[in-house]
Amino acid sequence: MTSWKRALAGAAVLALTAAAAPAAHAATAEDLMKSRLGTTEASPVIVEAMQHAAQPVTPELRAKALECWKNNGCDTGTGGKLSVAYADGFGENVWRRVTAMEFIQQALTYPEIGKIQYTSARSDASKAISDLRSYIAQGVNVIVIFADHGAALGPTVREAKEAGIQVVLHNGTEVGTAGTDYLTNISENICELGKAFVKAVREGNPAAANIVALGGVPGNTLSSTWQACAEEEAKSLAGLKILAKIDTNWTQEGTFTAVSTALSQFDKIDGYIYEYADGFRGAVRAYQQTNHPLDFVAALRTDEQGLFCDWEAANNPNFKIYYSSGQNFQSRFALTAAMMAIAGKTVPPHIDVPFKMKPAVKGLCNPSLPMEMSVSTLVDSETLKAMFAGN
Repeated sequence: MTSWKRALAGAAVLALTAAAAPAAHAATAEDLMKSRLGTTEASPVIVEAMQHAAQPVTPELRAKALECWKNNGCDTGTGGKLSVAYADGFGENVWRRVTAMEFIQQALTYPEIGKIQYTSARSDASKAISDLRSYIAQGVNVIVIFADHGAALGPTVREAKEAGIQVVLHNGTEVGTAGTDYLTNISENICELGKAFVKAVREGNPAAANIVALGGVPGNTLSSTWQACAEEEAKSLAGLKILAKIDTNWTQEGTFTAVSTALSQFDKIDGYIYEYADGFRGAVRAYQQTNHPLDFVAALRTDEQGLFCDWEAANNPNFKIYYSSGQNFQSRFALTAAMMAIAGKTVPPHIDVPFKMKPAVKGLCNPSLPMEMSVSTLVDSETLKAMFAGN
């Protein structure tokens, strides 16, 4: 047995004994759950996924993960009989590339997996369907999907299920009916997230009265879902209202324009609520270019570190940030859900990912890594540096 295979065999033993081995993060599964999810109370799928994620990343494991990531697939070298695939609707930014690595590192903790594949549809619905059909034709055992193209994938997803493939969606995307058309859907409770945004603004500033809600592309259901719940929460709190909902197209440029517009329309804004931390860097620029003081609370879903670097540089005690998590690790939960189903375990049609809003603190900014990097990723820092060396 090669040292590589021995490493994976050791990982399997750790999985079987559910031991919380130290990871490259020097953390146990319980530590990872507390720091990323704010709780150790979660679905058995998430608990098992975190046990795998907490296994050590040896130099050999890291090298194999990087080989898979750079080549969009690999033979794991274990001789495992299972083939797993990740079908990404759009894989051309740092967040998506890290999410793909989360999937790959998780797959390498299962010695029964012998082949890993990855495809990006590059925002092309026809290619997304073609990628799925290719996986079906190859007879893969698992397909994890970031289903950017939604209902258009429905017939092909059902075809995959009928072929006996375990299909799992994650991060709030939807195709058909979970549990019927595919195995399970993994996501946070988006409505509760919207309510948590409002509560965070009030926690950061108990006197806050005026909030601006920023959203993504016009008409998207993610933003409209949490914004409706945020508005409901704001109405329940005395003296608090949402002044406006403004789309940003989920870009820094769009956020710059949206916040510039808000600053021209409203005399006083106490808080912003939004799902995209990296995009919010455009809001910081809007304030700086118009010489407005950064005196507000921002409550955000994701945690790309560039905003924390901006926050530290601003050094303004009245500029407060609360954030949840980048949620890159949902691709790990998705793979583990599929592996548990293959093992004969019960997997519910929906798996709720716990979240907790946290205040930003100094030390979250690491200039040696890309500014778009989520601080909550479970990919170890040595792997991240190797992934983006030279960028």
